[in-house]
This record gives sequence, C-alpha cells and structure tokens, in this order.
Amino acid sequence: QCFKNLMFNTRHDRVAGLGNSEGSQRSLNLLYAIRTIQERTGRDLGATFLSGTTISNSLTELYLLFKYLRPKELERQEIRCFDAWAAIFAKKTTDYEFNVTNSIVAKERFRYFIKVPELAAFYNEITDYRTAQDVGVDRPEKNEILHNIPPTPQQEEFIQKLMEFAKSGDATILGRAPLSDTEEKAKMLIATDYARKMALDMRMIDPNYADDPNNKASHCAKMIAQYYHKYDAQKGTQFVFSDLGTYKPGEWNIYSEIKRKLVEDYGILPHEIRFIQECKTERSRKAVIQAMNDGDVRVLFGSTSMLGTGVNAQRRAVAVHELECPWRPSDLEQREGRAIRAG
Repeated sequence: QCFKNLMFNTRHDRVAGLGNSEGSQRSLNLLYAIRTIQERTGRDLGATFLSGTTISNSLTELYLLFKYLRPKELERQEIRCFDAWAAIFAKKTTDYEFNVTNSIVAKERFRYFIKVPELAAFYNEITDYRTAQDVGVDRPEKNEILHNIPPTPQQEEFIQKLMEFAKSGDATILGRAPLSDTEEKAKMLIATDYARKMALDMRMIDPNYADDPNNKASHCAKMIAQYYHKYDAQKGTQFVFSDLGTYKPGEWNIYSEIKRKLVEDYGILPHEIRFIQECKTERSRKAVIQAMNDGDVRVLFGSTSMLGTGVNAQRRAVAVHELECPWRPSDLEQREGRAIRAG
C-alpha cells in the first residue's frame, strides 16, 4: 500500500486522475531493489506483492504493477511507457463534472478499460487472490454510523472565503500572504488542505478561533462518553482516528482537545485516555496495547500510519471513531481492516 506512487512518463499532463507522475523516492528505491534481483535471475521474478485493493485510486496503479513485476514481458510487447500501455488498454473521454467551487467544468479522464480479456489474462499471470471466506477470517458485522454535523457559524463564513479563494486565487482572503508562482500552480491543493483542516476544527487554521459547543470535537467527545458508560461494566475500549491534528506536546491539537472535554465534561480519568504518539519505544507501545486489551486504557487516539495496522488491541473494542475521511484510499483500507477487527 505504501509503494503505489512510482514515477512514470506521460504526455497526458492535462488528464485528471493519473496521480503524481514524479512519484516518491520510497517507491523508486523499491523499483531499484526489484530490478537488481530481476537482473541477477534474468527473469520477471524476485518479489511478492500483497494488497487488499490492487487498484485503489487510478488506473496508473495497474500499469505500475506491471512495471514493477513484468518488465521483460512489457518489453516483449513493446510497451515501454505508460502512454503505450494506455493506448492499448484504456480509453480517454471528456465529461462534465463539478469542481470544488461547485462550478461545472469539462474534465478529461481515462474512464474505461478496453481489451479487457487480454488485460485480465496479462494480470492473472502474476495474480492470485483469496477472499475472507477462502482463508476463514472470522469478522464481526460492522455497524457503521455516519454523523451529519452541521457547520458552525465560523465554518460557514470560512467556506465562503474558501470558495472565493478557489475562484480568484487571492490568498489574502484567507488571511495569508499572496501566493507565489509555485503556490499559484498548487492553488487547488492549498484550498483542499484548508478545507480538510476547517472541516475538522477551525482551530486547525488559527488557534485563536473560539471553541464551539457544536463542533466535531464536542460531538466526538459526547459519543465516546456514551460508549464509555454504556460498556463500563465490560471495560469496553474505543479507538479514535485522525491523521490531522495529531498529538504534539505543547501545541494545540484535536487529540488533546477531545481528551480535555472527556476529562472535564464527562469525568473520565486522564490515565484511561492515551495517544499512540506518546509511545516512543516498542516496549511502551506494547504496554499500551496490552493495557487496551486489559481494559486499563479505555480510549486510544492515533493516526492511520501508527494505529491502522499491526495493532492487536481489539479484545474489548466496542467502537472506532473517524474524525475525518481517510486522505488516501490505502488509509481507508487500513482503517476498514481495523474497524472490522474491532467490531
């Protein structure tokens, strides 16, 4: 899940949904490692990938899978770049979509696979799959509840400013310096980043904003307290996920704010609430996980990267709270796994 952002070359630089063609250094390092093994053997062998969702974000991920694992076969078929692969297996169309400012714009995307039987045969040469039923995974039914929290007056006001910024590019509307030439090209990414922070809590943008009794932190604290008291006899535990506003000592953050509300407003003991970021060593991390399974720690906060996988602390879990939508599909997959295991 962490190596899908591999570099690729394309002339379709104005086509939406292809991802970042520059890729990441981590993915490039993996490519070099696999190529070294493949050059030693002279065959398309040497690596095994495991994933719950092979394609989670864009069709480029399928091409990059072949680039990792089938370089010689791609060369034999004279497919030497993404554009050559897309010309054979993908179809590009233009359609109208809503943008972030709620305006209708024409977007060019690769929307369809073509020559599917040939593509499927190529894919199946290197792929095997197992369902949860095949491997006998015992998973409880997930009871998902979506909470519709109306925006606070401060959020409604900021939404209007954000829409004006997205249209005009005038960063002074948001109380920041004018955009540089580099920032101008990333205007919509800046708008999206502000929108994520604003949706979580206005104090993510400026700590001087006031606390609102109807904000997400207050609502989340209320729900945590309800589950805490409902399952108090069983020492029921809860996970709280947020990749924004993670715990940092001495700084305002959403983790500490919710903990403050739980302690001051609902009487939950401070030592029963922990942040995974506090665990600086593997020993302290294992101690917190054990304390969750024993019911001594009742609420554990963390991000997807630190709490999403490899944390078997669900023995007494009764709820998993998501403070924000997962930013990457791989995040969603990791958190879904955590939620399913926790029930």
